[in-house]
Amino acid sequence: MVIAETNLRDVGGILTKSGQTIRKGLLYRSGNLEKLNKENQMAVCGLNLQTAIDFRADEQRKRSPGNYSGIREVVLPCDIDRPTRERLKPLLMRRSGDEAIIGAMDSVYREMVDMMVQPVGDMIRILLNPHDRPVLIHCQGGKDRTGFATAVIYWILDVDQEVIIHDYLKSNEFMHKKLRKIIRRMRIFTFGIFPKSNLYAAFEVRAQYLDSAWSVIQTKYGGLEGYLAAAGIGTEDITKLREELMETGERRPETETQNPIPKTQNTKPNTQNARRETRDPKPDTHS
Repeated sequence: MVIAETNLRDVGGILTKSGQTIRKGLLYRSGNLEKLNKENQMAVCGLNLQTAIDFRADEQRKRSPGNYSGIREVVLPCDIDRPTRERLKPLLMRRSGDEAIIGAMDSVYREMVDMMVQPVGDMIRILLNPHDRPVLIHCQGGKDRTGFATAVIYWILDVDQEVIIHDYLKSNEFMHKKLRKIIRRMRIFTFGIFPKSNLYAAFEVRAQYLDSAWSVIQTKYGGLEGYLAAAGIGTEDITKLREELMETGERRPETETQNPIPKTQNTKPNTQNARRETRDPKPDTHS
């Protein structure tokens, strides 16, 4: 299930390292559901969503409320909008400012790890309640806060890191279409001198951002288990979440079921191949 208009897709259907499949139809991720055409409105209705988790802060929600009629809305705010604006504003018009912008976004991700502790814990508790599913998690663009939250779910379910990065980078397909329209407007208002590479640097997701987030989880929290413990999520919750989100009829190896959290505390995700995807020349979709 994919609705490109709003970066909506099913979190399920992905294989874990043990060969199990994550169930489809239980958890979706997206950007804010606004300005959907009738066809996509009907598609969203067909998902039978019970809960929509919004990671945006109040100011951003007031600017773009979205359409969640008939769905229980739960606000778990993580206000990265303000620090992101403050750091990017002086850089966007700078010539060749893309590297500085990428560095600024990297710093936002490192801070976001702490800011997402409580929202991640509450999200997992909602997912554990079958009456609250299917669940939609979203922010504004569905790429940063939602991308991180989705990565946490995949880390818990022991999905290969390269698969996680590949899914995370899919948000760029949505952003490139959106950025073409923004760049056309910016060229008019800036008489064609706006450095479009800066805009791509500001809005694209990159493998290094998840690497940085993972590094904070390792160094500050001692690994995923420590991070989840800070969120109030214990090993019993993790075991139950796996049972709820994994396809039935598939068994994890016995040695893995005895360790609810993957032993990755002293390892760094292998994203060498995935990083190449962010360093390749920009696609022809740029205007």
